Amino acid sequence: MLQIFFGLTPFIFITVLGFIFGRIKIFDLSHAKVLNLFLFYIAVPALIIKFVAQSEIGQIDLKQIISYFLMQGSLGLITFLITSNFFKRPVQESIIWSLMVALSNHVTLLLPITKIYFGTEVITQVTSIILMDGIILLSVITFFLELTTKKNIQVSVFLRNLFFNPMIMSIVIGVVLFSFNIDILDTPIDYILSVLAACVSPVGLFAIGITLSFYSSKVLNKITATISILKLIISPIVLLLIGFVLFDAGIPEKIPGAFFVSVAPCGHTAIVLCSAYNVNPENIVKALFISTLASVVTIFFAIQYLTL
Repeated sequence: MLQIFFGLTPFIFITVLGFIFGRIKIFDLSHAKVLNLFLFYIAVPALIIKFVAQSEIGQIDLKQIISYFLMQGSLGLITFLITSNFFKRPVQESIIWSLMVALSNHVTLLLPITKIYFGTEVITQVTSIILMDGIILLSVITFFLELTTKKNIQVSVFLRNLFFNPMIMSIVIGVVLFSFNIDILDTPIDYILSVLAACVSPVGLFAIGITLSFYSSKVLNKITATISILKLIISPIVLLLIGFVLFDAGIPEKIPGAFFVSVAPCGHTAIVLCSAYNVNPENIVKALFISTLASVVTIFFAIQYLTL
């Protein structure tokens, strides 16, 4: 467990650093929003383009992919209903809460850990899930966020806004490069994308720390606890139930890649979308922090079980 905790140390340190600079008033919420907008419009799209365009997908295990995305969709819907009806959160905030449960922090946190502890088969399935999340999940979430942004918007304007959304554009560009086998490796474009993509984790964590410094009271409350439990405990249980019913794969070793992703913490993309769509980030940033700390336990036990 200590090794996993040490692996999380850079993430915790950068978040704490942002928290300290927020506390001493060098940075405030307006600075955090600017950092998140930089991620939304520039850094995250660069990461998506690079990851999708340069993905090396081996033999995809359909039972893992199908089980994972059925779990993801069902829990995303349940989360939306819980947050919008029980917690009375606005529609756009509830959509982002759905993303919190559906999307793991797999690119910057889980994938490096996967490469340390597992072989090619598990790495391939984790990479496949990351790729599909980038292409499908972010497209769906962006679609609904755009759909609920303005009322009485013309269809042509809506479609234009959707297409020129940086998340959607980056997915399209990445898919085109991948589909036509356009190699950008070791080109100036690749170097630019690499530098920008490397900003996603540290800048995002620093912005989370700043935001958390202004909302540090009652980090653990009903909604943050509910989301963390849904993400870290209910997600793997539902995944195994779906795997058992559909594929007789109700134990982790039969769907190891999907299971490992399911125990990971909430993805940081949610806080970036809060800035882009003017959603109050207070509880969302708290849930990100709690799920990341608690995931030390879930990731540890998943590794112990899957590597026996």
